[in-house]
Amino acid sequence: MHRCLIALLFLPLCAATEPTELWAKGVSEQTGWYDYNKTFDGSDNEQCWAITAANLINWWQNQQADKLPPDTPRGDEVVRRFVSSFTNAGSDPDEGINWWFTGEYRPGRPDCAARKPDAPGAYLKACLPEGSGIKGTLLTQMRGQDVTAQSATTAFIEGARAGAAFWIGVSYVSPKGRPAMHSLNVWGVRYTTEGEQQKLCGIWIADSDDYRSGLTYVGVREDAGMLVFHSPDHPIYKRIPRIVIDTVSIINLPFSRP
Repeated sequence: MHRCLIALLFLPLCAATEPTELWAKGVSEQTGWYDYNKTFDGSDNEQCWAITAANLINWWQNQQADKLPPDTPRGDEVVRRFVSSFTNAGSDPDEGINWWFTGEYRPGRPDCAARKPDAPGAYLKACLPEGSGIKGTLLTQMRGQDVTAQSATTAFIEGARAGAAFWIGVSYVSPKGRPAMHSLNVWGVRYTTEGEQQKLCGIWIADSDDYRSGLTYVGVREDAGMLVFHSPDHPIYKRIPRIVIDTVSIINLPFSRP
């Protein structure tokens, strides 16, 4: 009996829970997500942002299917219109999503992809209250100093609990020694809880550059106050020593979940 009491005294007061998984609304590891890939034919080599945005648009439209205008582009056509409507250069997926909804595209940097003259967008303007936008409501973004391991973890968990999907921006140094940035979709998260502290273990991503269709589970860890990829067995990511999550954008659902 004394041995049992001693053992109890040395048990941790707040042991970590088994990992919890959360997914965007309508998504599981097998279904509901989108993962289009670049063709790398010279038209979309730099358009990870456009394909990431198109994936999210397709998912969002699926959740609101009964509220969309009947002529709304869907599926492959969403990707085709994104790729054909902008020059082959980088940009911000949020700007692409904003263009799709409202017709406005303001990337903020002269080196970003330019919208072509015959690309009006605004396919979902009828879904918005008159005069309203989507930034800060449908779209919520954290960038730069606002993105820490703690703030990103909170955003992922709280957003996924509400059924949201995400895109992330990552920065790294390529195997050739060049600074680089990339946009990816996040469809699900895994985390543990220890007392009141939540720790992100990993994320399920879709990557337009990985030459495959399907989700990839990527472990994450904290490094110098930021979340970084930790996937020593991944054929691509293991070649890059430090991939930092420096942008987190949430695409919310404006209508009540069933």
